Amino acid sequence: MLSKTAEYALRIMILLTERKKSSQTAKQIARATQVPPGYTVKVLQQLGRARLSKGQRGRNGGFVLACDPEKVHLLDVVNVIDPLARIVECPLGRADHQHSLCPLHKQIDNAIAELEKSLSSMSLQEVIDSGESSSLCQDHTNSSAELSIHATG
Repeated sequence: MLSKTAEYALRIMILLTERKKSSQTAKQIARATQVPPGYTVKVLQQLGRARLSKGQRGRNGGFVLACDPEKVHLLDVVNVIDPLARIVECPLGRADHQHSLCPLHKQIDNAIAELEKSLSSMSLQEVIDSGESSSLCQDHTNSSAELSIHATG
């Protein structure tokens, strides 16, 4: 239910949260998060426009976290990239469904609502602090640096 780009943004923001004390090049971010380099740059631009990350030029340049990871929730990141779309009317445009959703679309909308609730309940920092995380991404340039992400449910 999440777009690939939204998932990539979550991976990138978790990495920047985990490594908030140092800047990361786009190449380092792509490698550590297993996000294609072209997508990495695209996502970083969108995150930058939303003031969640920022780029720094120069010798020690790269990308850093530009937000408070305790106040930014996973849903905030998703909404910057590809907001979840709730179903407010029948996508088929049926006249008999104008006042309420049919059972199928109501069920789909309920699933989207649960995903929203789950993503809004966990901040970026909580993902890092979570003891229930499972390894998702690993920086292959430094085997001791591991990025974890927790799928809430």
